[in-house]
Amino acid sequence: MNGYTIMRRIPVICVLTILLLTVTGCDFFRWVAGRPTSAQLEQKRAAVVSQAVADQLAQERERAVRDSLAALEKHQTDSVSAETFFSQNRVTRIHSRSLPGLRLEDIPFRYCIVLAGFSLPGNAEKFAGSLKEAGYESVVMKYTRGSNAIVGVCPTDHFGDLLDAYQRVRTEKFCPKDAWIFIKDMMP
Repeated sequence: MNGYTIMRRIPVICVLTILLLTVTGCDFFRWVAGRPTSAQLEQKRAAVVSQAVADQLAQERERAVRDSLAALEKHQTDSVSAETFFSQNRVTRIHSRSLPGLRLEDIPFRYCIVLAGFSLPGNAEKFAGSLKEAGYESVVMKYTRGSNAIVGVCPTDHFGDLLDAYQRVRTEKFCPKDAWIFIKDMMP
């Protein structure tokens, strides 16, 4: 081969090399050098992201469990404090089984502070309305086939929440000295 033929082939070789590089990109050289290709790098990146997400979810679950346990411990401590306070101050506690005809399925809470009882449910509704106007969540519970009703405030499912509510309600003019605690008996 003469020099002229070689010179004519160099541009063709360069064009083919450039074409090969554009088609295969760096993956060809990575593969030749024994390095990971872009597809392998993408798989690795996806695995790292997936592991990071799994780690974050595990941390969030662990945090939720810790928060739940802390809340449970607080409720237990508050319940003991409330029980001690109510016992020392001789606050009456009446269970739902003591109120004949009370429909437990109509009561979505476990405890409340009862302020008054009425023989006419209409009067109970009026009193409950005035309590709502004063900023308290009030409930009317009818028993003995609806001829009697009691009015309570601050319904809750946690006994410990009653202590703060009771102390706040006791400062109101509408709160009688003989306010008592309603306790819904758990259904069998």
